[in-house]
Amino acid sequence: MSSPVDTSTPRSYTDFTGLGELRGKAQQDQNSALKESSQQFEGLFIQMMLKSMREANEPMKDEENKSHALETFEGMFDKEVSLQMSKRGALGVADFMERAVKQQQAPAPSTDALLKSRSKGMALNPKQQPIPLPTAAELSKGFALEKALPLKSLQEFKAPFSGGRK
Repeated sequence: MSSPVDTSTPRSYTDFTGLGELRGKAQQDQNSALKESSQQFEGLFIQMMLKSMREANEPMKDEENKSHALETFEGMFDKEVSLQMSKRGALGVADFMERAVKQQQAPAPSTDALLKSRSKGMALNPKQQPIPLPTAAELSKGFALEKALPLKSLQEFKAPFSGGRK
C-alpha cells in the first residue's frame, strides 16, 4: 500500500543549493521554475501561519511541557507539514501566484486587437424603460396590508416607539 505522504526529497526555501538549481531551471524552463517557486512560497506562508498559531497558543501551555527541544521539534514538524501541504496545493496560494505571474508576463493586447475582438459596439446611452408610477386615484386608496393590525388608536401604535411617553 502506498503512503499518502510524498517522501521525495523536498525542495525547501532554506536550501541554498536548491535555490541555485532553481535559478538554472528558470533560465531553461520558466514554467516549471515558476511552479516550484510558487510552491515554496506557499510552504513558507503555511509555515508562518502555523508558527503564528503556535505562538497564539503559547499562554495555554503548562510549565511542564515547555522546553527548547519541544520548540525545536515543533518548528521542524511545522516545516515538514507546510512542505507537504504546499506540494498538495492545500491552500491554493501557489496556483493563485502562478496565474498572477503568468498574467503579468503575458503581453498586453494592442488597441487594434481589442477593437477587432468586440462583436458589436456598446451603446453609450442605452434606452431605459420607464418606471410606472401610481396614479392619484391609486394613492388615495392607500396601501393594503396583508394582515389587519388590531390597533384602536394612533397612541397605541406610537407607544412601543416612544418609550412609554405620550
